[in-house]
Amino acid sequence: MCALHFSQRVSEFRPSSIRKMSAISIQQKKLGKTVYELNIGQPDISGIPAFGKYLSELCSQNYYSYSPYIGEATLRENYAKYLNFYFDRTSSPHLTIDSDNVTITVGAVQALCNTFLALCNPGDEILCVEPFFPVYATSIAVSGGVLRTIPTYAEQNFALPEFEELERYINPKTRAILLNNPNNPSGKIFSKDEVMRLVKLSLKYDIFLISDEVYREMYLAGKQPFSVLQADLSREEMDRFIHRLIVIDSASKTFALTGTRLGIVVARPEIIEKISLVTFNTVGSVSDVMQKSLARTYEFATSNTKFFDEMRKVYAERLEVAMNEISNFSSVFVPKPEGAFYLILKFPELEDVTEFALFMLQEFSKNNETVAMTPAADFYLTPGRGKNEIRLALVVDCEKTRKSMGLIKEGYAAYMQKLKTQNHGKIEQKNQLGGKLKIDRFSQL
Repeated sequence: MCALHFSQRVSEFRPSSIRKMSAISIQQKKLGKTVYELNIGQPDISGIPAFGKYLSELCSQNYYSYSPYIGEATLRENYAKYLNFYFDRTSSPHLTIDSDNVTITVGAVQALCNTFLALCNPGDEILCVEPFFPVYATSIAVSGGVLRTIPTYAEQNFALPEFEELERYINPKTRAILLNNPNNPSGKIFSKDEVMRLVKLSLKYDIFLISDEVYREMYLAGKQPFSVLQADLSREEMDRFIHRLIVIDSASKTFALTGTRLGIVVARPEIIEKISLVTFNTVGSVSDVMQKSLARTYEFATSNTKFFDEMRKVYAERLEVAMNEISNFSSVFVPKPEGAFYLILKFPELEDVTEFALFMLQEFSKNNETVAMTPAADFYLTPGRGKNEIRLALVVDCEKTRKSMGLIKEGYAAYMQKLKTQNHGKIEQKNQLGGKLKIDRFSQL
C-alpha cells in the first residue's frame, strides 16, 4: 500500500483527552457499568423551551433556504438587543452593539477558527491565558498561527499576573491576546482589574484582544463577569480599542443548545466583514431555520430571564454539593470556581493523573458505578503543567454529583493502594535480584 501524506497543518490535530475518555466511557457503559460522565461539558438540563417551539413552527412550513453569509438579519438584530439588555439589566456601562457588529458562524469553534484565519499570517502568535480550552490550539494552527501562553496557577486561584509581568510575554510576532471569561476549565471569573490589564496591553502594543464569553450567563456567585465590552477607558483610548476588540459567543451554553452549532462574533463592521468572508468561503452559510429559531429565542430571553435564573441556581447548587464533598478529601486541592460549570482538582501526590482516570473507568466501581474524568494536561501548553490535575464538569444532578465525589474519593484510595501493592512486589523482586531493579517514584509508599 502506498504511504499516505497529509498536510503539516492536520498533523497538529488530535483528539482531546475529553473525547478519549468519552470513548472509553461508552465502552464501559456497553459492558453494563453506570458511568457518571463528568469529563465533558454537555449540559444535562433541557434546552430553553422557546427554541424548540420556534424551530417546530418553522420546520412545519417545510421551506429551507440559503442564508446571508454574514447571518440572518433578525438573529443579528435580536442578539445585539440581548447583549445590550444583558448589561442594561444591571445598569452596567458598556459599548452599545448593533447588528452591524454581529456575524453568525457554525458554533463558537468556527467563530474562533474564522477569526484566526481573518487575522493571522503564518507565524503570527496568539497569546492565551493558560489553562485554556484545548480546541484553541488547533483553531490557531488552522490559520498557521502559533499559540503562546500566559501561565496561571491553581494555588493562586488562577490569578492573572500583574501588568509588568504580562508585558514580558509580548513580542513583535504577537498578533492577539485570547481570554476565556468565565474560564473553561477552571471556572475562574477574571476581575475587572484583571480584564483591564489585558485591555491596556492591547492598547499599548496595538494588538487584538479576543474575549471568549460563551459562559457569560453562567456566573454562580451572584455577580456578572466583567466583559471587555465594559472597558473603562478615556474617549481617545476607546476610539482605538474598538478596532482591536473581538468577542466570541455561542448559543450552546447560554441556552443549553450544544447541538444547534450556532456561534457569534462581535466586532467592528470592518472586522465582521472579513470574518464573514471566511464563513462564506468555508461553509457558505449557516442553517436558516436554526438561525431564525435562535433569533426568536433571543427576543424571548430579552424579556424573560427565568431560564437563566433557574440555570444558574441549578449549577450553583451542584457546585456547593461538590465543594462540600471535596472539603473532606484531604488528598486534593480545589480552588472554588465562580463561573461556568467546571472544577479543577489537583492531586499533589500524583505526578500524572492519566492512569488514575483510566483506573476509575476501567478497573474501579462501587455498586457497578464509576466516574469519567478529564486529565487536565491538554488544557495547558507549558510542559508538565496540568499533569496532576483533572477537570470535572458539573453536568449531573446534585445527588449524582454527591455520589460522584464519593466515588472519586474511594477510587483514589483504591488506586493508591494498588500502587503500594505494585511497589511492594517490585521491592520483593529487587531483593530477589540482588538489588538490581529500579524502584519507581511510588516506592516511598
